[in-house]
Amino acid sequence: EIREQEVCWRQAHRQKACAQEVMAETARFVELLKALQNIDNATRQKAETMYQQAKKGEPDTLMVGMMSVLGAPNMDEMVLRHDCVLLRQLCTRGDEKHFCFARLSDQRKNEIAAGLLQFFETQANPKIQKMIGNVISMLASYVCDQGDPRGSLQQGTNGWPALLPKICGMANTATASSVDSCEAALRLLKDLVPTCCNEIVKQQKEQLGVIMQNGFSSPSLKHKVAVVLLICGVVTQAETKDWAPLLQTVPLLNQVLTGLAQAKEQDMLSECLQELIEVATKEPDFFKVELQQRKELAKFMATVARSKEVTDTGLRGLALEWLVCYLEKKTKFLRESVPDFIPLTVEACMSLMLEIESGEDDVKAWMERMDDEEGEEDEDELFHAGEQAIDRVAQATRMDLLGPHLFKLIGHFTSQDAWQAKHAALAAVKQTVEYVEEEAHVGEMAKLLMAHVDHPHPRVRFTALHALGQLANDQSPHFQEKWHKDVMPLLVKKMDDQVDRVAAMSMSAFVSFGEELDDALMASYAGSLMQKLVMKLQQSKHRGVREEAITCIAVVAGVIGKDFSQYYDSIMPMLKQFVMTATGEKENRLRGKSFECMSLLGIAVGKEKFLPDAREALNAMMQTQAEADDVQREYIKAASERICSCLKKDFAPFLPLLLQGIFRNLSLDDLENQAPEWAGEDEFLQVTMGDGKMVSVHSQKFQDMMQSVQLLRTFCTEMESGFFDAVPETAQVLLPVLSGGDLCYEVRGTALEVWALLIKTARLGAQERNQPNELAKSLLQKVLQVTVEQMDKLIEDREDRNPALEATHGISECIKNVGPGVLGVQEIQQLTQKFFAYMDKSMARSASLKLEIEKNKHEAIAAGFGEDENEDEQDPFAEEEHLRMNLQKVLGAMMQVSPKEFVQSGSLKSCAERVQQMVSTEDHKVLGLYVVCDMVEHLKESSEDAWPAFMPVVFNAVLDKNPDARMAAAYAINMAAQVAKFNEAAPEAFKRIAQLVSGQAPKKRDFKEKIAMDNAVAALVSLAKEKGTLCPPEVQAWDLVLAKLPLKDDEEEAKKTHGKIIELVLNQNQGLLGADNKNLGKVLSLLAEIYKQENILAKENEQKIQQIFKMLPQNIIAAAASNFTEKQQRKIEKMLSS
Repeated sequence: EIREQEVCWRQAHRQKACAQEVMAETARFVELLKALQNIDNATRQKAETMYQQAKKGEPDTLMVGMMSVLGAPNMDEMVLRHDCVLLRQLCTRGDEKHFCFARLSDQRKNEIAAGLLQFFETQANPKIQKMIGNVISMLASYVCDQGDPRGSLQQGTNGWPALLPKICGMANTATASSVDSCEAALRLLKDLVPTCCNEIVKQQKEQLGVIMQNGFSSPSLKHKVAVVLLICGVVTQAETKDWAPLLQTVPLLNQVLTGLAQAKEQDMLSECLQELIEVATKEPDFFKVELQQRKELAKFMATVARSKEVTDTGLRGLALEWLVCYLEKKTKFLRESVPDFIPLTVEACMSLMLEIESGEDDVKAWMERMDDEEGEEDEDELFHAGEQAIDRVAQATRMDLLGPHLFKLIGHFTSQDAWQAKHAALAAVKQTVEYVEEEAHVGEMAKLLMAHVDHPHPRVRFTALHALGQLANDQSPHFQEKWHKDVMPLLVKKMDDQVDRVAAMSMSAFVSFGEELDDALMASYAGSLMQKLVMKLQQSKHRGVREEAITCIAVVAGVIGKDFSQYYDSIMPMLKQFVMTATGEKENRLRGKSFECMSLLGIAVGKEKFLPDAREALNAMMQTQAEADDVQREYIKAASERICSCLKKDFAPFLPLLLQGIFRNLSLDDLENQAPEWAGEDEFLQVTMGDGKMVSVHSQKFQDMMQSVQLLRTFCTEMESGFFDAVPETAQVLLPVLSGGDLCYEVRGTALEVWALLIKTARLGAQERNQPNELAKSLLQKVLQVTVEQMDKLIEDREDRNPALEATHGISECIKNVGPGVLGVQEIQQLTQKFFAYMDKSMARSASLKLEIEKNKHEAIAAGFGEDENEDEQDPFAEEEHLRMNLQKVLGAMMQVSPKEFVQSGSLKSCAERVQQMVSTEDHKVLGLYVVCDMVEHLKESSEDAWPAFMPVVFNAVLDKNPDARMAAAYAINMAAQVAKFNEAAPEAFKRIAQLVSGQAPKKRDFKEKIAMDNAVAALVSLAKEKGTLCPPEVQAWDLVLAKLPLKDDEEEAKKTHGKIIELVLNQNQGLLGADNKNLGKVLSLLAEIYKQENILAKENEQKIQQIFKMLPQNIIAAAASNFTEKQQRKIEKMLSS
């Protein structure tokens, strides 16, 4: 007995000693947590060092200690809060610096997991309980991850068996110990859905239904809200068939929202709306049945958005966001099944646009504020929300559907006396004019805007002018041509508005209007306009007015070109003065715009006149660069690029100094772990270097690198062979960037573009110097070695296609630029095989995705959602298709530079076989047609043996419903028309292409349709030029062509086609000119129209057009005058007088 008593005494003594030891250990960690939050730097830094050492060397001790604090009684709330924050970091996977849990023993992991569940259940403080829940949720994302074998509480197992039973038991409102504890459990269950979705919706299915039913029945709004959030979480994460039973809860969700609004629980209502927006984005079908049958949810959202009684402006914005988001996702469904939804949404948008500060002090503050000053975006929050929303509505819906509702509301608002209503109507015009296609509607909008530029209220005048500028942007050049006589005098007049901010906006509107105004028309306004602008620069003290005046001058110079020389000598000294004197804190933009204008003036007047001033400008910019802010740096970069564009090879003397800074920015030698312990994720990025080393790099480094490679791209493009001497050193600097692991892909992609230009520069420079093409060949070999090795890895990356897209685009450009005689037979054979293998992998991924989409569609049909698809929804196959197109371009580049070697390598046979497979399937037909285009264009007669395999498909694709297929087919015929063997197929080609060209004109927003039409017209021009004698008599080819010219959308094809027309005119082609020159008037109108339009006319053809007009007798031009617009007539007069 004595021995038993002694044993008991010793056990008790040990337990007491152990308890005392635990208490002491807990106290030590409490002191550590307090020290980590101490305001004294020395104390905090010492504690931080201890904490980091413990994380690195004693993870068990650290986590046990932190857990002991969590379980200690009567602990200070701030200590517990910090303890939970650090525990969450210690349980966060991915951040190796903090992630201690993975380094614990299995026993310790289980102890931590069990302890967290125990503390979550017993914690009485609701705030701390929720924070413990955050730790549990974070840990569950690791230990329950089926894809990560490290994530386990015991070796060889996966999951957290005790987790869901415990949380589901606590989440049942019928048996919960307290309201707050049950709410915390419901919220934690929602947070666990992304990790444990399968277990929650399947293994816990019955219990989940009971939890939701009891939660809706609870008298506590907290429980109802938590259930709403849980339902949203399940819907966004689970498969359609698993969440389909929850459709019956949608009316209950609406009841909860209504109850929250009536109780004025705006915070909880806001939380619900955010989750419902997420559902509308990811699973919009969840609301379809309710919207078809009741529409109560949509009405509720519209009511909240319009209600002035809702004091939380963010809440009104969220309600509108749900409406707009759903409309974007299910436009087709709403148009057909819930037509009232669209006007309901537009009305909500317009209601928010009435919410604008209107007090005298507010208007005064608005007038004094600059457009670029901070705080502008914070003012009139609801107005801006409505403004952005109505733009999105117009983008998602067709104007023929939206227009009647929108125009009615605009008319209603403008008829009201309140200036806020007129302001809202004008803002609605500004946001939607981009989507207007009817010329009559554009005209009505223009009249409405011009009628309000003299309104008594400055904000109405401002918005009317702003909208005019937007209209000019969106409806150019037709708006400028038709309305310049009305708009230009009005804008010049409003530059003298008594409110400087309005005057500045008038200038801004001119910038938008003037940029697309023809030079002949601009010349008629330039004199008085320049006088006005110079006066503003000399007399105005308003920074915004001076900034816009400088930009206006730049626009005038850019449009009238060398005719600006008469103003140059008076304007340039003023700009230099601004550069010297505009050094104030708020004058950075003014100084930047001065640099911008100087460079634009240089481009306008030419390098002979500009060269002396260019030296001064560049010297001033380089002196400014060091201390420049982001705004000035961007202006300086753009101005440097323009000056290079102006000077071309004469830019060479400035290169050495500029390249020093560029090479310094691109160097990777100084990259190291720069991120301090407190660094935010947005400031520093984790980068894996080429050697596998991971470092933290400041985001500014990537911005500097991007600016540097962009500058190099401009220098190479504009200087061409003038950059030759800098090629070796530039390549040496860029090579580590191209090899730089997962370095920012945008930087690497642009660097690859620069490398392609270096190859071109090396080739051209060698030609000028009569040297062999060895440098270009060496550069190509290096880039292929680096990028093809990377491609093996990039092609497998399912998460991010962008690096692979950048790499394939860069490879094709490098090959195209190297020129003939570099790629050998064996290289072409190897590359062809490799890139076809990449295509196969991409096709396999698309096939897998297609099966998955079909499966989801069948599940949706089974759940009663029907088969409707939103025509505007993003194409899930687009990225893979883009990748395959880039791979095809690599093949085309090899055909282009080495056609003979391509055939000898057997690659032509491989292509023909692959094309036959591709064009036989709807999924890959377009890709096959693009390969056909390359074969016919670059291999020409050598491709003829393969024609029987694909030409029938080409002809059928001319009238295909897919515009991409039509475009490719038309291009193939365009190229084939230049081959003699195509004679036998030419008559049928004429018929099919003519049928396509004579069809309905594409709508303004149907970009692909417009590109397809341009290519069809181009093909018809080639057929008429090359095979005119084979044109069937019923096809009036040239009449069809002239009715469709000029081409505007496919700019590359436009330049080639317009060049052919010019050559035919010079050769007096009677097919084009017609019998007795009956088509001459139309042809001259076309030539005048395209003259000086650099985007659709090659520079060398401008002189040829001028030659045509000058060789024609004046009476013939006069006889054709009825065909000319005012703009064309002015351009002809200018050509004849120059």
